[in-house]
Amino acid sequence: MTRATIKKWGINGEGIAYVNKKCIFIPATIPNEEVEFHIIEDKGKYATGQLDRIITQGKHRRHPLCDQWLYCGGCSLMHVQYKGQCKMKEDILKEALYKYAHYKGKINSIIKNPTPLAYRNSCKLPFGIKDEELKTGMYERDSNRFVAIHHCFTHSKQIERVRNEIEEILKNEKPYDKKMKRGYRSLILKEFDNQIQVIFVTGNNAVLSRIVEAVSNIEGVVSIWQSIKTDMNPDVFGLEMIHLYGKETISLQLNDFTMSLLPKSFFQLNTKQAIQMYEYIRDITPKSNCIVEAYSGIGAISLFVHHKAKKVIGIEFVKDAVENAKENARQNKIDNVSFIQGDAGKVLDSIKQRVDTLIVDPPRTGLDTKMKQCIIHSNIKNIIYVSCNPSTLAKDLNDLKSYQIQSIQPFDMFSQTNHCECVVLMSKKKVKCDK
Repeated sequence: MTRATIKKWGINGEGIAYVNKKCIFIPATIPNEEVEFHIIEDKGKYATGQLDRIITQGKHRRHPLCDQWLYCGGCSLMHVQYKGQCKMKEDILKEALYKYAHYKGKINSIIKNPTPLAYRNSCKLPFGIKDEELKTGMYERDSNRFVAIHHCFTHSKQIERVRNEIEEILKNEKPYDKKMKRGYRSLILKEFDNQIQVIFVTGNNAVLSRIVEAVSNIEGVVSIWQSIKTDMNPDVFGLEMIHLYGKETISLQLNDFTMSLLPKSFFQLNTKQAIQMYEYIRDITPKSNCIVEAYSGIGAISLFVHHKAKKVIGIEFVKDAVENAKENARQNKIDNVSFIQGDAGKVLDSIKQRVDTLIVDPPRTGLDTKMKQCIIHSNIKNIIYVSCNPSTLAKDLNDLKSYQIQSIQPFDMFSQTNHCECVVLMSKKKVKCDK
């Protein structure tokens, strides 16, 4: 065993120590703790350690509520008091912005989550076998070892209740067999306003009518779908979607807006924080003739900012989300917002009308090269960048040097995890003319 002091946070919520100038990542540790550990993987320039004993405990440590948190890989900060979690996220954001974008300016204090537990409105969990019964769970971090989850403290109470009832109904069914291409692969649940949408991801097998009937009788379930997936690409959904019961969409209320979602449509995992963030984006959005929202999903941000412009255009690649967005604009009687399906960079480049303000909410990988080149060569005055990954955010900001950062506002959208949402307002730098 080796003894060391944890010096700082890692981006995945682990502690970092230095031994003989080598960086050691040690999960379940906190900065300023003195610990004993042993190396479990040595990569040469850095290594991963496993905690053996805490000698001096950090001030933000707490006893974790969940006894599975170290194994399931979902909540890397379950052992940290909430105040310490927020401090960690502010530190990681600050470090990423300095490291990749050389930014030393002001960062606003993180907007805290009003419900740090039981906040998740959806889950996507693989099926596996535990004690000869079909269960839902996660894969242990950096492995393919299935871990059955008996209770998740971040899921809403409704999600957990329905998940457990579905497990009881399916306990004698089979998990997915790659060779036979049959069986249950994943369970997806979405919960808004006490309504539950259930999606079974399976192989080439039917979901039996007795199972559909039993699940439809669970309190709160209003929609059941099946997604048939036999390929191995990372997308959780298959190409074929079959509606099995109830409503095709599930609805949610966001302030004065009523929104609808099809199964493949994405919405933020934390409804209360999403509303706070959308209100913030609305308030910082400049008055414009034309606003474009790229990666617009079901159109929530576009609707929130619709009164800030004569025209708002949303761009989204997922067909179901575009259908939802158009319907959401119609049912909320908003006629200055339209939506286009396609690649964000290509569609933005094709828009002939001058765009005053661009709002982007890309995936964790950030903006692709086409999108960044389109922005760099545009005359867009203002950009609002919504990010869920501080590292890719900072790298993109560094590439967009023709824009000046006006404000940076982090949100704790995903409590108990290392993830941090952030909204950055930027404006086009004025070109200096030589005299």
